[in-house]
Amino acid sequence: MQINDLQVKEAVLLPLFTLQRQNAVELFYTGYFSQQHIVSLGEVIRTWLDKHESSAITRRKLFSAFIEMGQNIVRYSSDDRYLSTEQQELRFGSVCFHMDQTHYYLETANLVGPEASSLLQTNLDVLRGMSQAEIRDAWKQGLRSEAPVTSKGANIGLLTMARDTSLPLEYRIHPLAASSLSAFHLKATFCHD
Repeated sequence: MQINDLQVKEAVLLPLFTLQRQNAVELFYTGYFSQQHIVSLGEVIRTWLDKHESSAITRRKLFSAFIEMGQNIVRYSSDDRYLSTEQQELRFGSVCFHMDQTHYYLETANLVGPEASSLLQTNLDVLRGMSQAEIRDAWKQGLRSEAPVTSKGANIGLLTMARDTSLPLEYRIHPLAASSLSAFHLKATFCHD
């Protein structure tokens, strides 16, 4: 049996979740993302957190990370299934919100081009080597700085997530064999309060 290019993309785009039988998946979506999708899925996350998480700080951190991760898909996904209208861009990706007894996990996956792949790897490796104090300082400096020309936002999304997570951001970049694109998986972990 031969696997066609679309099947390969589908298989690679499913995030490499570390789900175990005791984990609870609260939200899983694979498909097109737009700003409207992020808002709608964000409402699901917010409503679930309002019901199940007593800490307002944890709710804020999780919601903020979800928004940042969704916006990264909309801004940087390089999948050829891209759609556009005069009002919006639709980019392809995956998101999963799940939990176990001690942690919440937000994971995303989307395809990125070589330039974005290299930039993500560099930025995430630097972030993973920084202390929380260094991340907070870099975040504050980022708020005052101009965004680089390579950024489609304020360029503090990864810093914001790294500042708010309980463990360093985890990522994986998996090159596709028959393409210049790579699957980018990002995981943010938050402790229950």
